[in-house]
Amino acid sequence: MEIIDGDKERKMKSTRNFNFLIFKTYSNNLQKFRGFNIKYSNLLSKDRSYINSSIYVGRHSKLEVLFKLNPEKLKIAVLGGTGNIGEGMVLRLALQNLMTEGVKNEIIIGSRSRESADEAAKAALSELENCGFDTSSITITGNTNLEAARAAEIIILTIRFDHVLPLLDEIGEAIEDKIIVTPVVPMVKEGDLFVYKPPAEGSAALAIQKKVPASTKVVAAFHNISAGKLKDIVKCKAVHHALVCSDDAEAKKLIVELTRHMGCLTPLDGGPLRQANTMESLTPLLINLAKLNGLKDLGINFS
Repeated sequence: MEIIDGDKERKMKSTRNFNFLIFKTYSNNLQKFRGFNIKYSNLLSKDRSYINSSIYVGRHSKLEVLFKLNPEKLKIAVLGGTGNIGEGMVLRLALQNLMTEGVKNEIIIGSRSRESADEAAKAALSELENCGFDTSSITITGNTNLEAARAAEIIILTIRFDHVLPLLDEIGEAIEDKIIVTPVVPMVKEGDLFVYKPPAEGSAALAIQKKVPASTKVVAAFHNISAGKLKDIVKCKAVHHALVCSDDAEAKKLIVELTRHMGCLTPLDGGPLRQANTMESLTPLLINLAKLNGLKDLGINFS
């Protein structure tokens, strides 16, 4: 396992014995890929598995086959989308609409205040435009948490653990037969460092599973991906592995496919949901390592 410092990766690349994988860099036509590594001028010809894992089967996508989803655009709610993790998640999801093989989607930012959510949606579109992206095919809107959950097929929780269970009470009637994605980590600060403090169920993911309707599929993912990494939509200093676990095999496959096309992230199957506590505990570890060693946006690459 390799701990990657996103801030220093570029300086260190000449000493690495592994190849940079890929990053989808977009030019004005937004259809070109730029691959780079240490030894090869064209990495894309060496390993296309990260960009050519086509999710289309005939006229229908695997997503449609796996779930009764919108055949045109997947509706994804990012609850807590006004925070750092939420902002990065919104940007990464939005850019999939500009990729040939990206999972086309509409994003609804959820917040306690519709006005705050609306402002976050406008800010996300503005950020994309400022980075040179054409936003004409991107839809990002804001709404209350409940209305965002009602409109969505996938719901991503990007809020603090102590707010999660009350939120699930609020949106309970809107999440039946849907997929909940949780990057939520129960941790507290003790002194200068963070400590993982799971609930009685063993992890935030298991506590969420216990709280939601039986028809709701819970997927744990993105715990080891920093907000800075998600928000870095122009540069790719390293490819990080994103761990995904769930008790529902088809929901997990869907989130793996969604992650595969986020750019600079490589999904790995992390097993059943009971493994979520191990994944969640990586977050305080990475934060503490960054603080103690003067690093930034740490991630993990398994090799």
